[in-house]
Amino acid sequence: MQATDFRRPNQVREAVYGHLKALLLSGRFAPGGRLSEPLLAKELGVSRTPVREALMRLAEEGLLELVPGKGARVRAFTPEEVEEVYRVRALLEGEAAKEAALRARPWELLELEELLRAIDEAPREDYPEQMRRDLEFHRALVRLSGNRTLYRLYEDLLATLALARSAVPMLSQDEATRREHWAILKALKARDSEGAKRAVEAHIYRFRDLVVRRLLEGV
Repeated sequence: MQATDFRRPNQVREAVYGHLKALLLSGRFAPGGRLSEPLLAKELGVSRTPVREALMRLAEEGLLELVPGKGARVRAFTPEEVEEVYRVRALLEGEAAKEAALRARPWELLELEELLRAIDEAPREDYPEQMRRDLEFHRALVRLSGNRTLYRLYEDLLATLALARSAVPMLSQDEATRREHWAILKALKARDSEGAKRAVEAHIYRFRDLVVRRLLEGV
């Protein structure tokens, strides 16, 4: 590579990439759904070049598939891949919950509680917004571990996780989900590290089973 190959960051390019990735994270695109490059460019008011580059980056991250002659489509997961993703999530988030239970300060737990209440206050039946707030709760939980390496690994997994979960667009205001979220917070407040780990794992594995079941039903 020569020095002339270097390209300075472009605000439009980064903005388009960030916007499309956020939409994928929110579950606004269904697995297997096609993304039209010209339509996206028109909706965003930009040329097709930054859209094309964003789609290529998202494909490199494993979130999209580029199909010759058909453009980009949202990646659809197999049951086996979902099992893998959720198993890794349980390992990372379970460990984070253990560490957070031992080190999180009272005011940090209050902020975590506020994030849970924000899920309940999201517009009813608005899956993308509830999903966004749900993911923010889990992100905050992992941050409370104080383990930066663990958090970085979790962030890398997050987009894949959001896509896998979108196969079952269950609202986070669902009673079972609310009960599990509050059980996690209760264990954290009690400084029960093992209890927090178990509560997180129970929550994660229930969703894993729901997603796998839905995928198998669709086969």
